[in-house]
Amino acid sequence: MHLLGSPHGVGKTSGSFSPVGSPHSVGGASGTGAQLWERSRVAPHPMVMWLIQIRAMLKAGMSPANAFQSVSQRTTHAGLRRASESIARDTAQGVSLADALAKFPELFPGFLVGAFRAAEHGGYLPEMLDRLITYYEQWRTVRRWSLLTQGCLWHAALLLPLIAPFGIGLTWAFRDFAGSTTADALQAIGSSVWQAYLRYGLPLTLLLIALMLLGYLLTGLERIGARLRLNALGFFTYADWIRAQSLEQYLFHLGRLTQAGVPPATAHALAAAAVPNRALAEALLSVELGRAEGAAHIDQALERSGLFPIEEVMMARTGVQTGELPSILQTLVAWYTQRADENLRQLPRAFVRLMTLISIIATGIALISFAWGYYHNIFRAVDEFMGVGN
Repeated sequence: MHLLGSPHGVGKTSGSFSPVGSPHSVGGASGTGAQLWERSRVAPHPMVMWLIQIRAMLKAGMSPANAFQSVSQRTTHAGLRRASESIARDTAQGVSLADALAKFPELFPGFLVGAFRAAEHGGYLPEMLDRLITYYEQWRTVRRWSLLTQGCLWHAALLLPLIAPFGIGLTWAFRDFAGSTTADALQAIGSSVWQAYLRYGLPLTLLLIALMLLGYLLTGLERIGARLRLNALGFFTYADWIRAQSLEQYLFHLGRLTQAGVPPATAHALAAAAVPNRALAEALLSVELGRAEGAAHIDQALERSGLFPIEEVMMARTGVQTGELPSILQTLVAWYTQRADENLRQLPRAFVRLMTLISIIATGIALISFAWGYYHNIFRAVDEFMGVGN
């Protein structure tokens, strides 16, 4: 569950070009199953180790087939080892890396396949792998803090129903106590608190667990989960990190593809298909630039998406008019990289604040419930114990 979603339906990209693995063509032509856009069965750490080795071998001049064959003998992750062997065979036969990766949708999410497709198209695979490695290293940190916060939330959800009925149980024990020893008193308290928990605490426990599982179910739906993470339920540092990382990836690919002379509509579609967050990817892919004489340029993609401030759109427009678009896009990439790094440094503090807030709210509710249950029943229990009611 991501603590911190329903985007519009994905529009078709302009012309006949449609990147395999984009949100509107999930699974791809060569995929064997439904292609998830962000999720993978591979944890961030083994994915980083795998990508680092691929990058090193490609930078050393090895062919993709040889690189993946070598990595298949050096990775300890069974799924990545099997996939690497298959990718090595496919690329040796002339299959593109992106199509070979798309055959393993449970391992390689749609945006990663899109990143490989864009890099193959523009000829910058090692640089693209640098970006992916940075993204997964940061995601590993975010994921660790997210799991700690989830643990705090589960702790609060399970302890609250135990503490809240305790006050009612004490008054019931006082009412029903008939012994004369400390053991008799403790037995009466234990029995009464247990009865209060079965009557009030257990239904509350089941309700909270159901709500938590519903949250997991909703965030498990990629479109809803992607939008929820962007909205972050008010957790703005987390949402800003996602936005900065995603738009950085888009601008990086856009700049490299433009520098390689790729037509604007194709460059935009390829770059949008490499965006990690599905909601942002769909917003970008819904923009049509057109082709031939009526084609719009990159600045129109930034403006129509509604994701970039007007100042950045104007900078891109200046780049289009002066022929300096790759340089200006590189500047924008540096800005978003700095923004993502700053948010990453602030995230631990933000997660600690969130966990503290959860603990304070849960403790407050538990204490109020305890006090209310005790003082709401104590006077009646005393009257019954003293026989006043008779």
